[in-house]
Amino acid sequence: MKKGMPGGTTGGDVLGWLYQHGRRPGEEIPEFDVQKTLRLVRAVRDISAREPDLANFWSLLSRAERADLVSAATKHAFPGGVALMHAGEQAGNVMVILEGWTEVTASVEGRERFIARRGPGDLIGEHGAAPGGLRSATVIAVETVLALVIGTEDFAAIISEHPSMNDIVKMQAYDRRTA
Repeated sequence: MKKGMPGGTTGGDVLGWLYQHGRRPGEEIPEFDVQKTLRLVRAVRDISAREPDLANFWSLLSRAERADLVSAATKHAFPGGVALMHAGEQAGNVMVILEGWTEVTASVEGRERFIARRGPGDLIGEHGAAPGGLRSATVIAVETVLALVIGTEDFAAIISEHPSMNDIVKMQAYDRRTA
């Protein structure tokens, strides 16, 4: 195992971000894991460029990862106009949208601003799902939304069992920040 950039490799902003944010300070990262994650990031970006709707959280999971999420989740339908999450509230769950569309908004300089639309296959609420985390945005159903609702503790346990899922979550968080 090596600390820092493996073998003097330069991977641009993505690899640098992974080294800064993808590990605890002083933790060593095996070169294989970083390279695997970088390949995943590139693959997702390639898919996104060709077919943006295919590069969502759900579509990138293995069958085993999907099965574990489904077994830990409850399905819930939210009518249009209802908030699935509120900015500032304690995060108790994450959701995978199965059907329908949402709008994500956040308060910026005292004004509510549109951030993004999230729909089928998208993971929402993961940003505030860290222990003691607060929601950074409000998510409102634009139409009826069917979602898998997973408690944050269950989600953390599943992520620890499936490191590649953790890579996908980190990669999508990075893509959302840079979009």
